[in-house]
Amino acid sequence: MTPRVQEYDVVIAGGGLAGRSLAYYLSKEPGMAGARILIIDSSAPYPHRSLIYWHDGIPPLPLIPAASFTSLAVDAGTTQQILPLERHHLCLTSSRSVFRCLDEVIDANPRITRLDGQVSRVRSHADAVEVTLSDGRLVRASHCFDSTFPSTGVKARLLMSGEVRRVLTPHESFDPSVATFIDFRSGEHHPVHFHCVLPISTREAFVEVTRIVPSGVAGPEFPFEQATSAYLRSVWGVGDFSSLSVERGSIPLGIRSSSPRGRHLRTGTPSGVVKATTGYGFTRILRQAERIASSLASTGLPEAPRPDRRFRWYDKPVLRMWKHDPERAVQFMKAAFTSHDADLVLDFLDERTTFPQEKALLGSMPVTMLLQPRLWI
Repeated sequence: MTPRVQEYDVVIAGGGLAGRSLAYYLSKEPGMAGARILIIDSSAPYPHRSLIYWHDGIPPLPLIPAASFTSLAVDAGTTQQILPLERHHLCLTSSRSVFRCLDEVIDANPRITRLDGQVSRVRSHADAVEVTLSDGRLVRASHCFDSTFPSTGVKARLLMSGEVRRVLTPHESFDPSVATFIDFRSGEHHPVHFHCVLPISTREAFVEVTRIVPSGVAGPEFPFEQATSAYLRSVWGVGDFSSLSVERGSIPLGIRSSSPRGRHLRTGTPSGVVKATTGYGFTRILRQAERIASSLASTGLPEAPRPDRRFRWYDKPVLRMWKHDPERAVQFMKAAFTSHDADLVLDFLDERTTFPQEKALLGSMPVTMLLQPRLWI
């Protein structure tokens, strides 16, 4: 018996940040007011994460962040250097807050349907795309936007893994006006890793520990909790704290940007939108979703933003450096974040700088480190 085919204008495979963001922006496009949209995703609860982002104007979503900072403390060797942010705000929020913001708009749209299921196959035809679910159900639509990871996985050069621990200290230990951004003074533990500290009061902060390793290389489990304890003790003088919450996760780095396969377009992390060298992806995923929704509404054809080639040129040797010589990668990153212009650094990480700005920034950094043949071949 042939299963009944359900018809939609847009199918969104995956209801995480990328899928929800696209549904959100499609809902805000007047040209998509009549579109029938289906979100296919498992009803299993998401493991929510803390999110760090920055903006230099209107926030990417109408969010009230858990904390917002206009000063960055960066690792300058044996001490910290505090750099002011003249244009940007560095913010802390959670995926739970983001999902709530997105869902308010999505759930108010009667043309959006959520379907509990898992996509097993997507076939793109000249005039439509056919989506098969794992239980055999069939869906046909004009376009499918897919943020699920393919069954074969994706090829990533590096894996960024980390832990975010919300800590409470018995005494005043933090300055809630200053965010500590990428601190390599990691205390007693190796291999190379770094920390971020985002205070929400003088006694409470989110402490993140992150390490970057070659993808697919097995090794002993990293002692995240011990690394955080050692860092707080040796760098902050905090010998006693309690953990209010703990999050762990990983992000593949260096995924190549994917090209659309007819009417099947990958979005989110599997599409390579996450910044290759840092793992930051929140605002990049939002910008991708907004661009796709806008182009689909105006032309009928989805267009995802593609990074300028020169940023891929910048990223390539840094990724190779993390893979082959992480100690040198640390030196390079320290130099980037002590350039005395934190706003310019954030613009550069956002891939929104001009070539003259990049020339000025790179001129203050040890670019000769990038000229080793093995970082390019």
